[in-house]
Amino acid sequence: MAAIDAYTPDACRLAAALPVIYAGHPAGDGLDAARRIAATAGELLAAVPGDGVEPSVVNAAGLFLLAGPADGVGRADLSRAIAGAWLLGVGAPGGFVTAVSSAIADAWRELEGVGVAADTALGQAALLDLACWERHAAVLGCAPAVGREREQYLSRYRRRVLIPALLLEGRLASAAAAWEMYRARMGRLAGYLDGLDGGLVSADWRRLAEVEVVERGVERLLAGEDPALVKSEMPVPGLPYAEYRGQQRGVIAGSHDRILELTHDRIEASRNVAAEKYLESDTIHKPAVEENLFVSARRRARRLGLSAETAEDIARLLLSNARAVQERTLNDIAQRLSRLHGQILDADSPETRTEEADMAIPSLVVRTGDQPLARENELIKELRVTGLNEAYPEQRRQFVNWFDAPHPYMETGQLVGSRDADLFLQALTDGQRCKVMAAMSTDGPMHLGNGALVNLLRYFQGLGAEIVIGFRDESDDRNRARKVMLERLLTMAAAGLDLHKTDAYLQPDRSAIVETAFALGQAIPLSVLNSALGLRLNSSVTNTFRPLLRLADILHQQQAEYGGPGRTLVIDGIGGDVYVRMARNVAEGFGFVKPSALYLRMVRSLTTYEDPGTGSAVEVMTNAVPQGRVAYDDGPEEIRRRIGRAYTGGRRTLAEQRAQGGNPDPRVCAVASLHAFYATPDAERYADLQGRCRSGGLLCGDCKAMATDGLLEYLAGYRQARGNLPDDVLRRARALAGCSGSEEQSE
Repeated sequence: MAAIDAYTPDACRLAAALPVIYAGHPAGDGLDAARRIAATAGELLAAVPGDGVEPSVVNAAGLFLLAGPADGVGRADLSRAIAGAWLLGVGAPGGFVTAVSSAIADAWRELEGVGVAADTALGQAALLDLACWERHAAVLGCAPAVGREREQYLSRYRRRVLIPALLLEGRLASAAAAWEMYRARMGRLAGYLDGLDGGLVSADWRRLAEVEVVERGVERLLAGEDPALVKSEMPVPGLPYAEYRGQQRGVIAGSHDRILELTHDRIEASRNVAAEKYLESDTIHKPAVEENLFVSARRRARRLGLSAETAEDIARLLLSNARAVQERTLNDIAQRLSRLHGQILDADSPETRTEEADMAIPSLVVRTGDQPLARENELIKELRVTGLNEAYPEQRRQFVNWFDAPHPYMETGQLVGSRDADLFLQALTDGQRCKVMAAMSTDGPMHLGNGALVNLLRYFQGLGAEIVIGFRDESDDRNRARKVMLERLLTMAAAGLDLHKTDAYLQPDRSAIVETAFALGQAIPLSVLNSALGLRLNSSVTNTFRPLLRLADILHQQQAEYGGPGRTLVIDGIGGDVYVRMARNVAEGFGFVKPSALYLRMVRSLTTYEDPGTGSAVEVMTNAVPQGRVAYDDGPEEIRRRIGRAYTGGRRTLAEQRAQGGNPDPRVCAVASLHAFYATPDAERYADLQGRCRSGGLLCGDCKAMATDGLLEYLAGYRQARGNLPDDVLRRARALAGCSGSEEQSE
């Protein structure tokens, strides 16, 4: 039988001459897709010999079938007629024409009414085209340049092309040749998508399939299917912890996007979130838009000539109505499932399983936990804080304009976000009494990660704010905690903090902390702690009470004995936003002013380390990983050795570094983090250093040497100041730490 290769030039002529007749097909777009699919069908048949079908016949039939007219009226007959006439016109043998016509008729019978079949060569070829990088390139190449139309186009692309490609493996599992081709094509597709701009395809595109699976489960569950059956088909949580949480974050991100789109239809959003909680046996939360709504309301109020208080009252009324709708809807979901399946979904019932209690109780706070530096931008969007880092230059410029001489951390983006900081800064500018609060642990010596926080506290102290530092004691040795606190206070004093204008305390030593924590415990339901922190019914009582102490740290300074209600600013890492949000939720109920917050990027650890207990990466400098920290009392040689071995954003070889440049992002490169916070904090010099690194003009060895020299110079000045602390500062530090005069600390 004649081979199709003899008619290749004519096929090209056909593509040019008949673009209108050969319009789009449901399995592909135009002639290009048809030719890809036909060629793939030929490859599949060639890979499975002995079925009695000539690959060239299927190849030609696929070209005519899948690129046939799109009007749907007599499509099969018309496609056969066009194929026969064209093949005869170019001199094809009669037997070949008949074989092609028969193949077209067979293919139409299989495709009509059932969609693309996965058990035929043409059906498998059409499905495999979803995993073809050329198809994705063609689709993305047609995306509008900017605007809302572009976002809608890319959303349709992910839903109609990318997600089906990610979910295709199961449909091809029974066809060995097709499955092998799918695996090979997905490898090439992955390389193509990873090389694209993040605006075209999100960085976590591989998780889209997981989100799709859960969303389908949501629909099945709400339709009344058996929960046990639906949950058995959900992603299994029996994975390594880091991988499982990654999948969960993908699901959560999908929930957030959907809920934000349905802000004006909160009922549907609450239904989806409730069902997802039930399916995943985990707390999946809504991003709270409260603070964002208040900021927007205040901004609009200025333009309309209204007071900020009036705008907040209007926003608060809207939120109250929305929350009432959410609670009613979630309770309705619980009752419906209970009626359908005879399950008890009452959170107060001892028969309720933990995941069912999570579903039955509305979630009011977003869980963050200890978040890695790599998720910084994701968290800024997820938590709806005002971004101030490199990704938000305009918002950072507006924030910096509040200050006559802004701190270097503000100018270089090391302050990553804020929550209502404008209200605090306005009060500070107006001369009101304002307090800046921070918290530290007594887990060991003070290191550079703590020092970055102290540098910012010292700056606000210079602006006239009162400084409050709470020390958490999570050990059983109170005397040791006081000694560590004393040592840290002396280090802060040497770093420039005025202890005479600072209030510092150890949590258990301050009765107002404990009293406030008990009052908060009466006002905050256990369900809120469950939602915010992922606590379970088998969590210890201590794990339940510690969050209340952290909330009391934030709020107790507004008690009458400490000056009453007033503006306060919490400085913490963005992972601490969960406590700020809970404190803001209950503040007005106690007659307090909602606290504001600034989120400081944490200094990166010099090493990479994975917590064996959780499986998650420890990316910030901490005493829990001594080899990755630089303490203030470390010797110069030890510091040089650790920085020399530090993790960087450099390339594997010097040649690659010079050709491609490095990555000076302080969230990735530990040495860049040292430059940003200590060695090169000046904004212009820091920007120049980053530019040299990205261009390949600065090698990691030279960068490490510069960071080491700058850091040792900073620490030398600190040690000189530490040795010259006056006696009144020593007495003040001992008084704050609750140490007697005889407890001298070695310097």
